[in-house]
Amino acid sequence: MESDTKRTGLTSVQVAERVKKGLSNRAARQKTKTVRGILVENIFSVFNFIILGIIIFLIIFFFRDRDWRLILDSAGVFLVAFVNTVIAIFQELKAKHALDKVSLLLKKEAVVIRDGREQTIPVTDIVVDDLVVLRRGDQTVVDGSIVDSVRLEIDESLLTGESVPIEKKPGDTVLSGSFCVAGRGVFMVEKVGHDSYASSVTGLARKYKFVRTPLQKRIDTLIQFLFVSALILVCASVLGEIFRPRGLPEADFVRSLAAILISLVPQGLVLFTSVAFALGVFRISRIGAIVQKLNAIESFSNVRVVCADKTGTLTENRLSVHIITNVSAGMPDPEIESLLGSFSEFSTEKNATIRAINGFPPLPGTRRIDEYPFSSDSKMSMLTLEVSGEKTHFVLGAYDLLLEKFPGDRPVILKDVFEKNELGIYRNLLFLRVKAEKPLEWVRDNLASAPLEPLCFVSIKDTVRRDVYDAIALFAKNDIKVKVLSGDAPEAIAAVLREIGWDIPIDRFVTGQELDGIDEKTLDALVLDKEVFARLKPEHKLSIVRSLKRRKIYTAMLGDGVNDLPAIKEANMGIAMEEGSSITKEVADIVLLKNKFSLLPEIFNEGNKIINSVSSVAKLFLTKNFMVILMTLFTLFFLFEFPLTPRRVSLLNMFGIGIPALLMALLNKNVKRYPYFIKDVLSYTITSASVIVAGVYASYYFIPLLLPSVPPQGDMVMMTVMIVLFVANFVIISLESGSSTYSIWIFGVFLAAVYILFTAFDFNFILFRLVKEFYEINTINPAYWIVLSVFSLSSCVLLFFLHFLRNKFFLKETMTVH
Repeated sequence: MESDTKRTGLTSVQVAERVKKGLSNRAARQKTKTVRGILVENIFSVFNFIILGIIIFLIIFFFRDRDWRLILDSAGVFLVAFVNTVIAIFQELKAKHALDKVSLLLKKEAVVIRDGREQTIPVTDIVVDDLVVLRRGDQTVVDGSIVDSVRLEIDESLLTGESVPIEKKPGDTVLSGSFCVAGRGVFMVEKVGHDSYASSVTGLARKYKFVRTPLQKRIDTLIQFLFVSALILVCASVLGEIFRPRGLPEADFVRSLAAILISLVPQGLVLFTSVAFALGVFRISRIGAIVQKLNAIESFSNVRVVCADKTGTLTENRLSVHIITNVSAGMPDPEIESLLGSFSEFSTEKNATIRAINGFPPLPGTRRIDEYPFSSDSKMSMLTLEVSGEKTHFVLGAYDLLLEKFPGDRPVILKDVFEKNELGIYRNLLFLRVKAEKPLEWVRDNLASAPLEPLCFVSIKDTVRRDVYDAIALFAKNDIKVKVLSGDAPEAIAAVLREIGWDIPIDRFVTGQELDGIDEKTLDALVLDKEVFARLKPEHKLSIVRSLKRRKIYTAMLGDGVNDLPAIKEANMGIAMEEGSSITKEVADIVLLKNKFSLLPEIFNEGNKIINSVSSVAKLFLTKNFMVILMTLFTLFFLFEFPLTPRRVSLLNMFGIGIPALLMALLNKNVKRYPYFIKDVLSYTITSASVIVAGVYASYYFIPLLLPSVPPQGDMVMMTVMIVLFVANFVIISLESGSSTYSIWIFGVFLAAVYILFTAFDFNFILFRLVKEFYEINTINPAYWIVLSVFSLSSCVLLFFLHFLRNKFFLKETMTVH
């Protein structure tokens, strides 16, 4: 590509002029939410609009009836919504700050030609008319036109869905969102920022593409159920009030309707679910990984198989030449090494293998004439060089695939040399010379019939990552299988695995050739049975991931190169290494900083914590929701007392749900895997709600019978039993999730004690009295406390016992704990 030297690109002055005119790429879309976006999303949420509607409803009736309780109820409802919104905003801003900070470590850069030389700059500094250099694995982040091309092949599948690469020649258009899979090229920038193609079609190939996950769909289903229940119960209550002979006073009826609506609007459930996910992103970023798609968090707890590339994943991709084995017809070793040096010098794609042979000195006076850069499909690269005035073709590629191209017994002879020198434990290449007058394109298409002259075996060694075996052991402990998907030969993979300490029998290996042409059923059986897949092309890796997904096996794909990209895109969760190609990191769900394979088990555990936090929070909120549904039905059909008002709902939210839920989201350390979310949550909440309703109404009807001479305080008796049982409910959920027994009991007793302090005493402090008046807390007659304590503790014991039975029998067959 000699024309590169003639192109100087923009000067520094020209770049500065374009920046002043706003022709830079700085308008490119942010990868995280903006502060403004977080504020708008949380303040103007659908739940806050519903809360606003309830407040307006209460205020309208206040102006009609002049009942000041309605104003206080409005203030109580507003206070709960305000606190929930502030907590949500704070946690999202905290997660955003952590993501922005850690994302700085994952620099996104481009190579441009300026002032006559190549420079690496942040992609945001690209300006119109810049010359951008494209190499294998680079993503095009702006639009432009090709000005130079060396067999440049561009994949536009992220834009068009078409996975067949397109060869680009000078004058052809290249669009942002596409990426280079082979060759090298230079293009001139025409559109940047919001004017680029990817931005104009709502950010195709952007990091925060969001797809509803199974857990989110289940939460959505529960929310829809609660909304429908709220509407049905409100309508039924209105009809019941119309046809009831002696109805409630109008203000009391309005307050009960508002209490039902507030109780069933799932703002808190959505809020604390978001808090749990935000905390998870924050903690994962501190471990050393960047979550690029928030819905990937749920994937952590579902992954059953991890497919991992070998080079750059299990190994460090720091290749070095171990030995050169001369198989030529008398060519001296120094001359072969110089030819290898020339091959490396004039190869446009400087991948790890080319860099490994870069230490050999090139032959002076050598000139490149033509090239076919390395391809993952062919597993070889070709160059036409002019050496000492003579045009010669050279091929460097996978030794076993090139041996098949030789006629007669030549492969047997070369294989014998290979085995005698015990080269099988290395990654081996075969270096060939082809003396033919035909062009390089003919050599590529007719390699088997070309006059091939073997020169040497190039044996390359790699460095195994020290932390790999520990990570694989942790995966096994958690019943997660690891499958190796590599383009290398089986012998080289086996040697690396032995060095790791993972000895896999050879009958657990299968090659890409064995996968070719087999039917879907046979492929599925092989994929399930085998552990190591060798000599794979990108389409093989893709078919393996698809096979696992067909069997409903949640699959993660871990890789670093362009050849891993199709499989990473297809997998339920794509994971890229920090040193991987830019496009692989762009489409992955998560990027491992510092390329630490050992982080994965810890990240998966963090994912389990998040899902378990969501489960625990859902149990708290849904217990209240089902309790309100049952109480409303008892009130409608049996004319039972309905003890809740909007302010008392706020009181219940504070003591029994809000504070406990926040603590569980912050302190949860449970890494168990619970695959049956809906069954667990619904069985728990129905059990708890039934016991709470039974305990509340039993205390309301039976305590006055036991104490006939004491003035009745039915509403306070019901609220006290309710809050004590909700505190017990929180303790049970925390204990089931593996929280510290000692601290949970202390906190549970503390919560109950604070509430009892307000109900048992009447201190003459202004703040104390204001709180009691605002939340409608009346002092309970001392004569009630012994009987009330017995009812409350008996109900708590019953609640603990029923959940013990639920865990022992109902969930025994379906809960899997590792």
